[in-house]
Amino acid sequence: MDTQELIIVDLFCKQYEVEPTFVTELEAIGLVETITYDNNRYLHVSQLVIIEKIIRLHNDLNINKEGIDVVLELLNKVNQLQSEVKYLKNRLGLYE
Repeated sequence: MDTQELIIVDLFCKQYEVEPTFVTELEAIGLVETITYDNNRYLHVSQLVIIEKIIRLHNDLNINKEGIDVVLELLNKVNQLQSEVKYLKNRLGLYE
């Protein structure tokens, strides 16, 4: 297995000063995915943005893990709606 784009969970946790159980709990509620290989757990680098956002929400705003799930869903919905508004404005511009 190519581990070039993977980060060992324990190293990630040291770097971001979070407990490995935090990542385990996030995985349990479906917010992140880990990969187990050779008795090590890894995070894919593509998940760094989301897990950094989760850590900020948890530490800076003191939002619990379930609340983070709700916040992330709402942010995704806002992004979808913004995209839809942009699309509709572009379509409307064709008729003006």
